[in-house]
Amino acid sequence: MANVHKDFHGALSYAFEFLEAHYGDDGLRDFLDQLADTVYKPVVLDLKARGLPALEDHWRRIMDLESAEYALRMDGDTLVLDLHACPAVHHMRAHDYRVSDHFCEHTRIVNDAICRRAGYLATVEYDQDKGRCVQRFRKADA
Repeated sequence: MANVHKDFHGALSYAFEFLEAHYGDDGLRDFLDQLADTVYKPVVLDLKARGLPALEDHWRRIMDLESAEYALRMDGDTLVLDLHACPAVHHMRAHDYRVSDHFCEHTRIVNDAICRRAGYLATVEYDQDKGRCVQRFRKADA
């Protein structure tokens, strides 16, 4: 399995603060939306081709790589990712990185952008203070 450098999350948090301070909420949203076209393009293409199993494989790979505490399951036609302890938020706090006020919101924006491009819907309910969230994914016409 590949290595992950969790300090990346701290750098990302600072990048979010920079973008928001210099370009506003819209600039930050535009940046995150563009990730779906670049960094996450393979995920979008796989989701289009294979459906929710592609997203399930993606999340399982990422969560295992991050040694996350999570549950991933199908609930009818919806893939549910229950992240009990976000590895990014917990790592940043443990290493005294500032967690951007809207750090967890980036998950909602990126998930929405990925899913929208593939004909799916995503929702995220998060509690940044507790460092946990529940993410749901389903076909847009389901």
